[in-house]
Amino acid sequence: MQVLIGIPAYNEEAGIVNVLQSIKRYKMVSRYNVQVLVVDDGSSDRTAEIVQDYAERHTYISLLKHPENKGLGEAIKTILDYAINKLEDEDVLVTMDADNTHNPFLIESMVEKLSNTDLDLVVASRFTDGGCEIGLGALRKLYSRGAMLFFKIFFPIKGLNDYSSGFRAYKIATLKKALAKWGQLVTTNGFDCMAEIAAKFSQMGIKAAEVPLVLNYDQKEGESKMQVGKTIKGYFSLLAKVR
Repeated sequence: MQVLIGIPAYNEEAGIVNVLQSIKRYKMVSRYNVQVLVVDDGSSDRTAEIVQDYAERHTYISLLKHPENKGLGEAIKTILDYAINKLEDEDVLVTMDADNTHNPFLIESMVEKLSNTDLDLVVASRFTDGGCEIGLGALRKLYSRGAMLFFKIFFPIKGLNDYSSGFRAYKIATLKKALAKWGQLVTTNGFDCMAEIAAKFSQMGIKAAEVPLVLNYDQKEGESKMQVGKTIKGYFSLLAKVR
C-alpha cells in the first residue's frame, strides 16, 4: 500500500527542510511505501528551490509549483487531484502542514487505524483525549473551539471533533466517491477548505476517527498566514454550499 504525504507550502523556507528531514526519519521506520508531494503555492522566497534540491537527492519526493500564489484551497485541490489520479483505491493520502507543527511519526498510527478499522478518514486532532494546543493565544483558542461546536451542530460526523485540522489521512476510494458526488471537493481558496471537505463528507455517512495531536505553536516556523475573519465567513458560507 502506498501512502502519499501531500504538503501545501507557501513561503516556508524557514522550516521546510526540518519537515522533510522529519519525514525522511519516519519513512525509514514505516512499514508503508511512503511518497511525498510538495505543492509550492507561488512562494516568493526559496521554498520551491529548497524542495527541488532535496527532491533531486531523494527520489520519493516530488514537487509541483503554482506559478502564482492561489491560496491554501488551491494547493489542497492540486494535492487531491494528483492523489485521485495517480493512486489506487486502497492507497492513502495524508495531508500535513509545512510549518513544522505536525509530527510525521503520527502518520503510522493514523494509517493503521484507517486500514484496520475500516474507516474513511482519520484526523490528528487537538480536541480528542491526549490532544492539545501549546503556545496559542486565548482568542485563537476561542475561535477554534467555536468552530468545533459550529461543525458538530451543522455537519456532524461521529468520531470527529477537529474539522479544521489539516493533518489527515484519507482512503483514496473515499475521495473518489466524494468527488463523484460533489464534482469539486474544494471551492474556496482559503483556510476553510479543510472544513469544506469535512462538511461534504458529513453528507455521505463516512466513518471517521481521531488520534491525539499535540499542536505546538512554539515550534512553528514563520508567521501564521490564516486570516481569521475570512475563515469564519467561509465556515458560515458552507451552510449554503453543502446541503
